[in-house]
Amino acid sequence: MTPRTDSGWLRRRIGRELRTLREATPGPDGRKITTTEAARELGCTQPKISSIEAGKHRLQWRDVRDLLRFYGASDIETERLVKWAKRSNEPIWWAPFADVVEDWFADLVGAEGEAEREITYAHGVLPGLLQTESYIRALTDRSPMVAPEQRELVVGLRLERQHRLSEDEPLELVALIEESVLSRPVGSPEVMREQLEHLASMSKRDNVVIQVLPTAAGPHAAVDGAFTLLEFAEFDPAVYVQQHPAIGACYSDDQRLVDTFTMIAKEVRKLASSPRESLSLIRDRADEFS
Repeated sequence: MTPRTDSGWLRRRIGRELRTLREATPGPDGRKITTTEAARELGCTQPKISSIEAGKHRLQWRDVRDLLRFYGASDIETERLVKWAKRSNEPIWWAPFADVVEDWFADLVGAEGEAEREITYAHGVLPGLLQTESYIRALTDRSPMVAPEQRELVVGLRLERQHRLSEDEPLELVALIEESVLSRPVGSPEVMREQLEHLASMSKRDNVVIQVLPTAAGPHAAVDGAFTLLEFAEFDPAVYVQQHPAIGACYSDDQRLVDTFTMIAKEVRKLASSPRESLSLIRDRADEFS
């Protein structure tokens, strides 16, 4: 089990699953169970049930167990969610960096700690999990979105996230990177050479796959914006969209949206160079920054 607990993320995931189960369970009149009926069963107020489902209430595992039993959940489902409810009150691993974790980013940071596999598409800069410290600093120093007094926190958070790739049970990462990103100067030539050599080194890890999407591939399904797909052992998959002209920025486990971006990822992987070809291209670009 990963030690990268994010209590807020866990509460939100558990809350959504409880709401889904409640709405799928018919009450005495044949309609779905209401939050008022759930509150009556639990012996609490209706706002507490709404707060639990929104992921805003500190969870008591017995409350989760009793609600699941009321909703007719299976023993396996009950055991799974009760286990997560017990973890949901542990300290947040990224608490030291909380000042630079906005709400829109918190779900990705939390999910990354729990996920088994991540597929990420990058078209502006390299994926955060693969950036060197010098590359991060060069990006951060130029960003008007990062206050000077918060730069060290931003750098620290990104480096801490990367430890997920080298834990005992590491995250599996598939990084799909536009060819143009490899040639975009970030910092000095020395910074870029170090970064590209690091990318080449990371591609040799068993849990990391890097594929470069040739510019010659032209327009494709992902060209509108970067995204990250996350797969979990015990939760439904989710997608984080950094920015998209149609849907903006979001983190969602809506099955239709996840299916859409899963299809997009498959298309991009087909267009991308193989890992072996990508490694050769990365090394060539590194030599250009000599």
